[in-house]
Amino acid sequence: MAYILSNPGVYLREIGEDLGLAMGVVQYHTWVLMRNGEIEECKKGRYRRFFGAGKYEEEERIVISLLRQGTTGRILTALSGNEPLTHMRLAKILGISSQALTWQMKRLKDAGIVETPAFPGRQGGAYCLLDSVVPIVRSQINQKVSAGARPLPVPSITS
Repeated sequence: MAYILSNPGVYLREIGEDLGLAMGVVQYHTWVLMRNGEIEECKKGRYRRFFGAGKYEEEERIVISLLRQGTTGRILTALSGNEPLTHMRLAKILGISSQALTWQMKRLKDAGIVETPAFPGRQGGAYCLLDSVVPIVRSQINQKVSAGARPLPVPSITS
């Protein structure tokens, strides 16, 4: 229980690997904790992620789950700054292809996490997080860093 509370959005295999437990043991104990109302699960995509019961709103659970995914977490971290980023700039920062970024951004737009408003003086739009998402992302990044975890790697480039 304490592990899940200090690692919101963790999934079964992570729990087993981090605590050195067999998958069956992890499945049983998470089932018992859910049955007792101590934890909640959030099923998005292919993972069942676990959170302390009543600790997070739905939007927070979704954002935390997305932050725990490799490329998606790096995108959210990059967009958590104060400046919207164009498609090509974001792809360059992340070191991924334009096509891969297009696929990721469609998922994030469909989830209601990212928007692409038009900006004066710019041809086309730029990506930015929805206003309601920014504090969640920043809070999670700050919690990870203050807990001693390395921040998600987002290469910094100039230009």
